[in-house]
Amino acid sequence: MAGGLMKRQTAPEATSSITAEAIARKSSIASPLQLISAMPGVNYGTQDAFGLSIRNTISLRGFQQNQLGWTIEGAPGVDQAYYLPYSETYADNENLSEITLIASTSRINDPVQTASGGEMIETVRDPSKKAGGMLSYAAGSYRSQRVFGRLESGYLGQSGVRAFASASYTAADLFAGSGRSNRTHVDFKLLKEWDDWGKSSLFVSYNDWKNARSNPYTLAAYEAAAAVDNNYSAGNYASTYTAGKTTNYWKNYIYHRSSVLISFQNEFSLAKNLKLHVTPYFHWNFSNSPGQTSLSPSSLYAGDRKVTIDTNDVTLVNGKFDALANTVQKEYAEGINAYLQYDPIRTNHLTFGYWFDHWNMDAISGVTPLDINGNASSYVGGGLLRATDGSFIGGTKYKVSTDVNEFYISDTQTFLNDRLKVTAGVREMMFYISGTNGLSGPQTHFSQAITQPMPRVAISYQINKEMQIYINGMTNARPPVPLSTYPNIYSTSTGAVSQQGRNSNPMEYTISEEIGFRYYGLFNLDVALFNANLTNHQVTTQAFINGASTNTSISAGGETIRGVTAEVALRPIYGLTPYINGQYLHATMDNDFKTANGYLPTAGKIAVMSPKFMATIGMNYNHGPFFANLSFKWVDSQYSTFMNDQSMPAFKTVDLGFGYRFPKWLVLQEPILRLNFMNLTNGAYLGGVSTITPNAKATHATNGNTVAASTPAYFLAAPLTVVMSVSSSF
Repeated sequence: MAGGLMKRQTAPEATSSITAEAIARKSSIASPLQLISAMPGVNYGTQDAFGLSIRNTISLRGFQQNQLGWTIEGAPGVDQAYYLPYSETYADNENLSEITLIASTSRINDPVQTASGGEMIETVRDPSKKAGGMLSYAAGSYRSQRVFGRLESGYLGQSGVRAFASASYTAADLFAGSGRSNRTHVDFKLLKEWDDWGKSSLFVSYNDWKNARSNPYTLAAYEAAAAVDNNYSAGNYASTYTAGKTTNYWKNYIYHRSSVLISFQNEFSLAKNLKLHVTPYFHWNFSNSPGQTSLSPSSLYAGDRKVTIDTNDVTLVNGKFDALANTVQKEYAEGINAYLQYDPIRTNHLTFGYWFDHWNMDAISGVTPLDINGNASSYVGGGLLRATDGSFIGGTKYKVSTDVNEFYISDTQTFLNDRLKVTAGVREMMFYISGTNGLSGPQTHFSQAITQPMPRVAISYQINKEMQIYINGMTNARPPVPLSTYPNIYSTSTGAVSQQGRNSNPMEYTISEEIGFRYYGLFNLDVALFNANLTNHQVTTQAFINGASTNTSISAGGETIRGVTAEVALRPIYGLTPYINGQYLHATMDNDFKTANGYLPTAGKIAVMSPKFMATIGMNYNHGPFFANLSFKWVDSQYSTFMNDQSMPAFKTVDLGFGYRFPKWLVLQEPILRLNFMNLTNGAYLGGVSTITPNAKATHATNGNTVAASTPAYFLAAPLTVVMSVSSSF
């Protein structure tokens, strides 16, 4: 339906999907977040058109992306350091069969610990039953290139086994400033069918990613850069380096991330009415998110302890030396999710399961001195500067681990010939975190154990073949963000605490309700009214600590979220399929915000990153060998401060795509040529909020004290980008 943008849904909650049909019409370079950007309620912010920037973000009904649960092939998809998804690392677009987005809640049997605001589910296609493969090549604006290849084994004899393996390479220049990003990716999936009593699938994903980043802009810097008219290079990271003068050389802001994801899904029929699902998984990540800093040899610290160095180890200019400020993180996660599905009678369906996850990480933020030309000996955490006594110099050095134990049970009873369905369930999450701080200072160990029950109920009624209504009441929770909550972080230049660790933090907790109506007939309509109450809200924002880019959390109290989403699609008319969706959102803060000088009067203010209105209008065309798609999206202005004294301006984008399917030629089964235009009108706009602050203007607290201003920052969105691609299966 709607060219794969509006799949028929029956779940008793607001659910949207994009199918392989629609994904195949998008730019082959697009990231998963770009693919879902037209879904109802999705507020998408981008800093490039190629899925190569770590600053592609979404919010959903006012919830940030690290308040969503993310799964890929039955395994958790989040990086558990900051609960960010990095969905670009999971699977190539050509290997996806579907992406599903559930607003405000999550499936009860999925292994998610961050779904206080919804869930995104990626499903990888099964290997083909016949041997073959696929090749594609794309090129476009900013020297962008992408090559993709996949080989299919087909059935291997009479074993019931089939597999595919694929690899891709993507690269592009930044549209503003200096630098080139690239991504190397490998996917592998093996499927074994156990006759009529089950199947097993092994999915392995490897990703190596280097992102040359752009500088966030304040509103004033954005306006100044626009006035210069040099493609926003003004105010960006410096393209050249002069020792002692250049404070933000672009080479020192390249983000590096490598990851491996392994998921082994198993489904077995133990009896006619009893099924067992077991999914063990493993996840490994290495990352470094560096920046540039300038330090004085006379003021260097390891934690809160002052140290000295041999000045022959650094390049001094005017008594200081420049260095690469690293934030190196090495992570391992392993776990298993298992559940039974039992139908005691035809009209009853029972699910009972258990999920266990163990995650550990080493974090270190040392400095690597730069030479006279601004180059570091290593950009992945090597060549670290040491004190004369051999000790580590830096503000972060700790080990942390978490355990998640979760039990869940759900029961669905149907009535009236299966037209009425009533589901009730509960999840119990037990979260434990423990860590040691290896730096000198008051904190040597931190830990916390939290337990949170999450009951839910949902009712749906199938009025007739075309119409369905549903109502639900859901609860979901998210533990505190580990790295921005628990450890102390110290200033390398002063020894002061830059982040104060807290060892007693409640879970973020959401109580939500929805009432929805669906109609699939002469046209397709899906409408949902929603209400949510969020407590212990932790707002995530970008921060620079010791010169390196990182994330931090701001405790913002409670939030009330209300609104309505709707989407409509018509049946094809002479090959044309119109589609439209929209959202009205009213999200407000429930509490005044605490600062060092008193409480800011924020109760009743509009929540940050919560635009009141959003709308998408799309048109798909499919006739014979030709296909095309047009998408217009408008996003209202959104606040970037708790006091609502600064906002990111509203913006609109237009994307256009054309394609032609050539007839079979030699071994090429379906050659396809595609041309995609992103931001067709070439409008300059800010695409997302980078740094959220309490107040952009000096403000009186409720006690009369003045709270100083702090300036928000934003991501610059990509201008017109054109990509041409050619592909074919064989």
